[in-house]
Amino acid sequence: MRRDELINLHALLREIRGAMADRGDVHPEAFAAYDHQRTRPMHVHRAKRDHKRAVRLLLWGIVRSITVETEVPAPRQ
Repeated sequence: MRRDELINLHALLREIRGAMADRGDVHPEAFAAYDHQRTRPMHVHRAKRDHKRAVRLLLWGIVRSITVETEVPAPRQ
């Protein structure tokens, strides 16, 4: 993935995070690691690896927020 595409993905994931927060669908600590790191989508001068790490942290937070910890396992067939 090219750097500009990664930055666009980073921005899109930030929008998704904001929409989830507006609806109240965010786990309280889901985005703590992302908030602690310093790369944001508007930091276009940062290295590609920094944006890649930020994207991974955002994805991890989104997954953590949508995963139900008390899911019932699917029945075996």
